[in-house]
Formats: sequence, structure tokens, C-alpha cells
Amino acid sequence: MLVAEQITPYEKVENWLIAYADWKARLKYAQTELAHIPGLTKALHEVAIYGCGQPNDTLLRTVIQRLEITEYEIPFLQSRIGLIEYALSALVPEERRFVQLRYQDQLAFSIVMDRLGLSRRAYFYHRKRVLKKIYGKIKSRTALLEYDPFGEK
Repeated sequence: MLVAEQITPYEKVENWLIAYADWKARLKYAQTELAHIPGLTKALHEVAIYGCGQPNDTLLRTVIQRLEITEYEIPFLQSRIGLIEYALSALVPEERRFVQLRYQDQLAFSIVMDRLGLSRRAYFYHRKRVLKKIYGKIKSRTALLEYDPFGEK
């Protein structure tokens, strides 16, 4: 093997592709939580005006949590999702279909083989080629996918 030749971390790439759907769902949920901020801040103002509630009140913690979502979680998830979508743009339609069935729909490899009309050997060759292509597109930016600020793993 040449020194310049890079080893593709197939398992990591597969984990990113599987997590992609979860990241999109978390982003959607975080964005819906932001819709409640105006009502929460109004309630927080009422607490301050009428003097009811404590500094560690659940309401205050909820507002702070939602603001952290805006500042940290949403941009982070958007970056991760964008990076995976950028990598998927390098694939031809058949390869995208493979990724959709295997990693996003999370079908067993035997079902994917049947749906795509692949032999076992062709399936694993196809898998290796797709994962290598995805990794090749984003290998210089994988730190974003490996960093875990929310304790997901």
C-alpha cells in the first residue's frame, strides 16, 4: 500500500449515513421548539413583573434551553446534514437508491440485494464503492461528523 493511499473507514461512514435521518428529525424538532419562544418570554416577563416564581424556575430554564438550541444545536445539525447531502451529491442515482434503501430506510442487506437485483458479491462491491465515494468527497471535513457535543454515542 502506498503512503498516500487513504484507508476508508467504512463503519464510520455507515454510522454517519444511518445517523443522517436522526439528525434531520432532531433539526426539525429543534426548529419547532423555537416557535414557542415568544410565548415563553411573555410568561417570563410576567414572572418578573408580578414577582412570582423563583430564579431557578422551570420557565427560565426552558427559555435558556431554547436559546441554546438556537445558538448551538440548530447550526451544528444543519452543518452535519449539509455535509452528508454534499457527499450524497457525488453519487449517481443507482448509488443514491442504494444509500436510501440500506442506510436511510435501514433495510437488511438481503432485501436491498433483492430490490436492486444484486448478487451478494455485487452488493458488497457496490457498498464498498459507494462508501469510498462518500468518504472521498468529505474526508477533509469529517471532524464535524466525529465531534459529539451532545453525547449521542
